[in-house]
Amino acid sequence: MQPSKRDTINRVMAEIATRKEGKEVINWFASSIEGQQHLSDMMDRDAYLMESDPHVGHSLSLDQSDRLFKQIGKEIKNNRFRRVALKVAAVLLPIAIISGFALFSGGKTDLWGETVYSEIYIPKGEDGRIFFQDGTEVYLNADTRIKYPERFGLGKKREVYLDGEAYFNVKSNHRKPFVVHAQGTRTEVLGTSFNMSAYNDNHSVQVVLDEGKTSFHVNSRSYPMLPGQMIEYDKTTSRVTLSNLMHPSRASMWKQSTLCFNDTPLAEVIKTLERRYDVLFHVKEPEALVYSYTLTTRQPNIEGVLEELQKISPVRFMVEGNVITVTL
Repeated sequence: MQPSKRDTINRVMAEIATRKEGKEVINWFASSIEGQQHLSDMMDRDAYLMESDPHVGHSLSLDQSDRLFKQIGKEIKNNRFRRVALKVAAVLLPIAIISGFALFSGGKTDLWGETVYSEIYIPKGEDGRIFFQDGTEVYLNADTRIKYPERFGLGKKREVYLDGEAYFNVKSNHRKPFVVHAQGTRTEVLGTSFNMSAYNDNHSVQVVLDEGKTSFHVNSRSYPMLPGQMIEYDKTTSRVTLSNLMHPSRASMWKQSTLCFNDTPLAEVIKTLERRYDVLFHVKEPEALVYSYTLTTRQPNIEGVLEELQKISPVRFMVEGNVITVTL
């Protein structure tokens, strides 16, 4: 950050800045990754001080705090910072600063009330990438829904809810663990990179750890993980399996538009292809489901993938529009 920018922010926080300077600071918070990170750092600092001294930060009333919150939200909307069409959604989590200034008028919101969540859904045939204000980066696979708090704010944890598949590059913050809730499980990290597959209609939840340490929680039990390991939770039997992978990066190759099947049953291959290409399979001969596939491909269209699959087994695929019939 430039010294002049820092001086301007300090003047605004001390309530000695002009209205123009206040608007410039708000716009910077709302329309740049650097501004969001600075705002997040300020919030973390205030929250840490409040934990050690409950009287710190109360110089600003709730109404005043909310004015800042509303103005940031307004600037975000005006700048149209979420670019879903570009498959990059900059998820801004506007937070009302605990101590600061009262330059702007706005409505009332209970700063300390129940957490309000927003969500993003990535439809079949698409993928997405989002950035949270704390610096965490998340890749979202097709047919995935993620729910996140509008304000990470003062909570002791950064909690999100996942239905689908995502790859998390979590920004380290030892004071605020990052928690992913999915299908009755909880994955808790401080700062790490991992892939999580947790579709509602899949029989299992899988977590593959690339870097750092992760703790997987289910049924009142905790399972620590190390890099290169995969944990799988069978939702039907409640069985948990921890294994070491020779190629853990394969689990997240989908974010490079690469399909990777490793002795994968045809039924699971079909689910993956339906999400990836937004098509519908009709299995005319159930006997075809006994086959499994090992394949890595970057085919941009479904026809190319099906052609490669047909080289592996006697199963045949007939394409009519977006419906694919499976026969032998």
